[in-house]
Amino acid sequence: MIREATAFAAGCALAFLLSGCGPDYPKCEKDSHCHEGEYCVNGLCQQCRDDGDCPEGQSCASGACREIAGYCRDGKDCAAGQVCRDKRCGPCMAATDCAQGQVCMDGICGVAECKSNEDCAAGLSCINYRCQPDTAAASGLGAGDCVLEPVYFAFDSSEITDDMRSVVQKDAECLQKRGGKVVLEGHTDPRGTTEYNMALGERRARIVHKMATTLGVDAGSMRAISKGEEEAKGTDEASWAKDRRVEFK
Repeated sequence: MIREATAFAAGCALAFLLSGCGPDYPKCEKDSHCHEGEYCVNGLCQQCRDDGDCPEGQSCASGACREIAGYCRDGKDCAAGQVCRDKRCGPCMAATDCAQGQVCMDGICGVAECKSNEDCAAGLSCINYRCQPDTAAASGLGAGDCVLEPVYFAFDSSEITDDMRSVVQKDAECLQKRGGKVVLEGHTDPRGTTEYNMALGERRARIVHKMATTLGVDAGSMRAISKGEEEAKGTDEASWAKDRRVEFK
């Protein structure tokens, strides 16, 4: 009897090893318990562990490879006027993002309608490379043919990126040239709570105010306020990127 029991136990052990038995799928303890091309992550078989397990143009989200919204290899993959930055289509942030002969106008690369007030009809001024009614008087700014460009920010950030520093530098020079007073409006995209976005918008306005002051603009001539998500118009990453800004009013 002992020999039979021993033989039976040995046979069961051998069968277990040969069958590769493991937890019931999709539960797992190691990758070999999963289907081919899957990985054991936190005890469950999944399509991916991280972005490196996914094809180009996809990212790993909740264990599955999903298409990256707005993914691009270069500017040819993006809509007209957009640029490809960090493999994502989005708005331009400076003229250096655009092709030769183009400028960055409100986040869109295009051919400038004007370069100075002389290029516009009577009663219009060259504002952000377009001929528009001049609202500078209403904002308290003095006369001038320079353009105040918006300062854009990364998602959930109030840090001024390297490519935006040159924009703030030009805006500071323009403010000193025009004189008068200006309001710095901090904006956010619509994601997040209203309270959080109001605070984030204020941080963005204050950081631009601080840098402009460092560059020589009179601190008393600028007032930083937050609009939060109040004027956000975006519906996807490309348009949300245009919501995340500080503009001069």
